[in-house]
Amino acid sequence: MTNFAIISDLHDWHSKQISNELNKLKKKVQLYNFDDLSIKIENKKNIVLFNNKIKKFDGIWVRFIKDGSLEEITFKLTILHTLKDFGTYIHNSAQIIEKTVDKFRASMIAKKSGILIPKTWVFSNKRHFIEQSKNLFRKQKYLIIKPIFGSQGKGVQIFKNLKDIDFSEKILYFQEYIGNLNEKIFSDVRVIVSKHKTVCAIKRVSKNPITNVALGSKVEKIKISRELKKISIKISKIFELGYGGIDFKIFKNKIYLLEINSIPAWKATQTVEKKKISKILVDDFLSIAREFNVKTK
Repeated sequence: MTNFAIISDLHDWHSKQISNELNKLKKKVQLYNFDDLSIKIENKKNIVLFNNKIKKFDGIWVRFIKDGSLEEITFKLTILHTLKDFGTYIHNSAQIIEKTVDKFRASMIAKKSGILIPKTWVFSNKRHFIEQSKNLFRKQKYLIIKPIFGSQGKGVQIFKNLKDIDFSEKILYFQEYIGNLNEKIFSDVRVIVSKHKTVCAIKRVSKNPITNVALGSKVEKIKISRELKKISIKISKIFELGYGGIDFKIFKNKIYLLEINSIPAWKATQTVEKKKISKILVDDFLSIAREFNVKTK
């Protein structure tokens, strides 16, 4: 196996790290934007073209997929589906991305599999939402509302009464807030997994209860407890992750799953981690791709 590609709407530090590690192993790497790809349908065959040329890769790593219209997102996922159907290993595949990027679907899969998650409600009817939320507010509960699709803390809001709620979203996905909003410092945990093993973990710390690094949170390296490791590996297997970032809230000795990111960033994590994360991820990528290619040939 010598020929690989990275597909992304934006090639950043992560694409460079992946490329460098592959180059060290004498692997050829080509970088493409999704705009470089197209599909040709003829003679009962679907052909993915890279800059209008047919290319064959031993594995493809998917990085950033930017926001877009339904047509744009569907096109990109169809590209990935088609490549996998042709026998190309995709890291992570369209199926995995679809299961994790949709918070509603991810929550249902996790809950069905016995993973502890915050109480969750999803409504398209504003009146039904108001009826449910009134009961929670009476119990002095806080709600955290998130876009069903989204990352990096964008659009996430926390409410303690109805009058502050933004009803601009057509679908209302909300969860009971886990934690104490009277605290001065807030935190959650991100675990990086690869090939169904834990690589490392950080605690994200902020004065803001929304603790994403993109919003300015600080990161601290933490030791992964036996229980956290067990849950992380279980989630990785449930969602068939090649690699991923899994977010947890640990509160009153309970570990709650918050989100699963199938295209995670690890730049901030690397600043506090001695292990070379990119090397571990690339080694696992090659191992999984090799196993995939053996099975499909």
